[in-house]
Amino acid sequence: MRRRKSCSDKHAMKSNTYLQDFWFLMKNCRFHLIAPYINAFVVSFGFLSASDLTNSFLIDTILVFLFSSILTGAIYSLNNAYDVDSDKKQLQTAKDFGRWNLSTKNQVALGNISMRMALSFSAFLFCLSTLYFYVKGGVLPAFFAAIIFIWGWAYSAPPLKLKNRFLLDLVLHGLFWGSFLFLMGFSMKGVADLNIVMSHLVLIFFASLLWQFHNYFEDYHADKEAGNMTFVVRLGLKKSFYVYVLLLGIAVTYSIFLISVTWSTVAFLCAITLYLASGLKVAKENAFRVIFLPRKHFHLANLFLFLWIAMSVYFR
Repeated sequence: MRRRKSCSDKHAMKSNTYLQDFWFLMKNCRFHLIAPYINAFVVSFGFLSASDLTNSFLIDTILVFLFSSILTGAIYSLNNAYDVDSDKKQLQTAKDFGRWNLSTKNQVALGNISMRMALSFSAFLFCLSTLYFYVKGGVLPAFFAAIIFIWGWAYSAPPLKLKNRFLLDLVLHGLFWGSFLFLMGFSMKGVADLNIVMSHLVLIFFASLLWQFHNYFEDYHADKEAGNMTFVVRLGLKKSFYVYVLLLGIAVTYSIFLISVTWSTVAFLCAITLYLASGLKVAKENAFRVIFLPRKHFHLANLFLFLWIAMSVYFR
């Protein structure tokens, strides 16, 4: 009896280990955070912009959203495997400086999973999501999924490490983590005329740039200490903030111009204005020492972006 109990205990412990590893792998993809689902909303936005809403589209939209989230999670898992050093140093930054809690972000850095496990799981999720986009949409959306994943690898992995390529890191983020996500969803319906959605592509590009600036500001001290020469590390906080405000100004101006064409842009303008107001307030009060958007403002701005997507689809 004792022997049987010992064997069952071993099986139970092994099962618990597998479940724990799977949970850490899922956390490493950030599926418990909002980030993967923001990208999925952008892909779904592109899909719905090319869809006939009078037909049954609910199941297809849910699947597009699901597999877009899976693809995004695969890229986050890939990034985490190569960002171990800088993410470990995030815990050493000043407590009054905005930063992610490492325990919710990089499980490789915490030692909960190995780099090999993270890379293998990332490859599996990529194959799964790309297969779906190929079966449902054909070669073009699968191609977008592939190049976005390759960019995700090149962003953090040596020798390319695009996050250290001055200016290129920002522009490519705006394209691959912004406009191309929309195009991936849009191309699933085989619509060739991009003129009808060109304004969406431009606005999403700017939103992606500003999102990346927010991440750069939060990671400034950790990136600098780890030797990651991102745009903000190279230019410095003060000059980078001026560039940030300049881009915000361009986005605001373009949004105002578009309101006469499509009034749903009002919601996008509200989000961008909130980015600007929050950034200016923080810079003024802290003299660039703590230059990041407060989380409550950041989430509210994202809510306006979601509202813009919903209004653009409904009132197109």
